[in-house]
Amino acid sequence: MAAFEYDILVGKDDPGAAGGVVWFLATDMRSSLGDNLPAILNVLGEDGWEVTALGDVGFDARAEIILKRAV
Repeated sequence: MAAFEYDILVGKDDPGAAGGVVWFLATDMRSSLGDNLPAILNVLGEDGWEVTALGDVGFDARAEIILKRAV
């Protein structure tokens, strides 16, 4: 049976960032992944992560990106 790991990509407002948003993984909110979402998704994809859903799991103004990868 396949086993999966899940994480959530969370955007936080940052007026100094391109587009005004900086992205973090929910498992490490102290380390920013940057502000270039396509580049972030490509790097995460190289590590086996894939986008599985978008949703407002944080009940804020921005939808979060739900990721999964096989372990």
